[in-house]
Amino acid sequence: MSENYRKIRNTFRFLLGNLFDYDNNKNKVKYEDLGETDQYIIVRLNQLIKDVRCAYDEYDFATVYHLVLNYMTNILSSFYLDYSKDVVYVEAANSLLRRRMQTVFYENLFTLVRLLNPILPHTTEEVYQMMSNTKEKSVYLENMPEAKEYKNAKELEEKYEKFLKLRDDVLKALEVARTNKVIGKSLVSKVVIKPTKEVKELISSLKTDLALVFIVAEFKVDDSLKEGDAYESGLIYVTAKDGYKCDRCWQIKDEVDENNLCARCAKVIKNKEE
Repeated sequence: MSENYRKIRNTFRFLLGNLFDYDNNKNKVKYEDLGETDQYIIVRLNQLIKDVRCAYDEYDFATVYHLVLNYMTNILSSFYLDYSKDVVYVEAANSLLRRRMQTVFYENLFTLVRLLNPILPHTTEEVYQMMSNTKEKSVYLENMPEAKEYKNAKELEEKYEKFLKLRDDVLKALEVARTNKVIGKSLVSKVVIKPTKEVKELISSLKTDLALVFIVAEFKVDDSLKEGDAYESGLIYVTAKDGYKCDRCWQIKDEVDENNLCARCAKVIKNKEE
């Protein structure tokens, strides 16, 4: 129980820490302008609101706890927040990519403190007092969140249910490569896949940077691939990517400048200095 509490508290801390320069009144990005993965997280969050409110109506607090913990652990922390670091730490402070993620962070934080308030009152009040853009003196004066409907919700849920299976296979392949000492951290790896017909269609339909989401240096589809291990998603081959390590984002790139910075990081620093 204490370990689960630490997971919840650490997730709150991560969200708060990465909203230090975010003003929800000025920086919020509209749902239709969010990236596809950002939208999926918002859709899942609103499904959580529905399920949790139903459980509260039945006074089923154990189900509330398990629903929220499962969402925060498996969807938010292990998936979305895990790869978000490359954006919120590396991209320019006011870039669209970063503001999109911060919008999702804020929506999750404000929703989760209210959903968990009856069960973790002291922690949620502590978090609420550290948040910006709140209207009440206390989280106890806030209403429970209301679930919203989105036109593309069903489509996103179906697509990302398949995507998460692909992600599981990629993570397994990365773990095998790590065990065999082919790679160290996944950030230095190159992942090549010969996908099944269904997975190939899925990959082509995704509007997201798969290398970013999988936290790898490069992700490539190759129908002529003959090496690697077979998974449900297809044949996957993991190697260490050749190139140079950027000192700022730690990614392996084909080229870095005299300061050991990749083109993206050099541009961000230059714009910041100007």
